[in-house]
Amino acid sequence: MAGYLNSLLFATVTLFSGAGLAADTFTCTLTPVTTSGWIPSKVSMQFLESDETARIRASEEGGSMHAVLRRRSDDSYLLDWTPSRALAAKAAELSNDRYRAILNLGNLKVSLQVLSHALPGTLSPRGAGTCIRLD
Repeated sequence: MAGYLNSLLFATVTLFSGAGLAADTFTCTLTPVTTSGWIPSKVSMQFLESDETARIRASEEGGSMHAVLRRRSDDSYLLDWTPSRALAAKAAELSNDRYRAILNLGNLKVSLQVLSHALPGTLSPRGAGTCIRLD
């Protein structure tokens, strides 16, 4: 029950944070696929009306950040973002690395990759999961 309430709180905060109206909002639950690095357990994505940007929230401690949004196919989008130093300082688990996610709207699946240069010779941290549409 506590996990459900945390997820609901996370989704509510994401919906009402920041300016602008959302065209679509998704909350995704991720599971790490690799053993190296950190992958967020939850990511919230709010597509903004411009259809070229999205608001991402990958940490309950930090705020939201903007991501570049690109359509990859009829059903999938690429989201690309790098947290600011200030945001990474607020949320200890976030880094200034580049994050990339593919969201498939056809099956509501997501894959996420952290493009880090901190661990040369290792696989980039990756995660995969499922999403729910909130609107």
